[in-house]
Amino acid sequence: MDRKNALIISFLITSLIAGNFMFFADKGIVREKVEISRVLDGDTVELSDGRHIRLLNINTPEKGLPYSDLAKEFLSNFTFVGLETGGLDKYQRTLGKLYFNDKYLNLEIVKNGMAHTYLVLDDESSIFNKAEKYAQKNGKNMWEKSSFAECLNVEINKYEEYVDITDSCGTDFTGWNVKDESTKMYKFKKDMGESFRLYSGKGSDTESNIYWGKEKIWNDDHDEIFIRDSDGLLVYYYSYG
Repeated sequence: MDRKNALIISFLITSLIAGNFMFFADKGIVREKVEISRVLDGDTVELSDGRHIRLLNINTPEKGLPYSDLAKEFLSNFTFVGLETGGLDKYQRTLGKLYFNDKYLNLEIVKNGMAHTYLVLDDESSIFNKAEKYAQKNGKNMWEKSSFAECLNVEINKYEEYVDITDSCGTDFTGWNVKDESTKMYKFKKDMGESFRLYSGKGSDTESNIYWGKEKIWNDDHDEIFIRDSDGLLVYYYSYG
């Protein structure tokens, strides 16, 4: 390496450190120190420089739903954090990972059942799957089971876009909901009886067939289904892909 290039590299490293950046040479990762000015929801924060950060690998319940405030309250405990970024989402928010000392906050949120995994980066799938399984096993927050947890048999036809649901407990589905891994949710308006089919598309409801009203819900490669009772407790969960 000639003297000119050595001076350039030295200058860049010095600039990173001086500008509240940390550079992890072995992984090529830059972590900057940032200030959270506002927590918008459980997976989005606003920084003092105006950037909106959408936390990578997680998805928290939408505003107004059970457990939706847990991750928001958790993130409100932090002001100065470490940030690693990874591009933009479709809303032009910066995708990022937040750290406080030795804690990876995105991962802590999943481990404590305040969010489920979502579009996890390949190199982090193992640690996030382990964290989610821990939360499930211990019934943490959004994984708390309903008393109806053993009542349903569910089969997803991801290609023809419908879900068959059979109820062995004679429960009333009014106020229950079905959700995929993203934010798409169907809320039951009435009791559905012992066995029925929920189509993703549009149509006229009958006694045994109901329609979500969406063109497509279930991804062919990977998705998750959550069914919750009227209190928001988990009745059924399944992940494929």
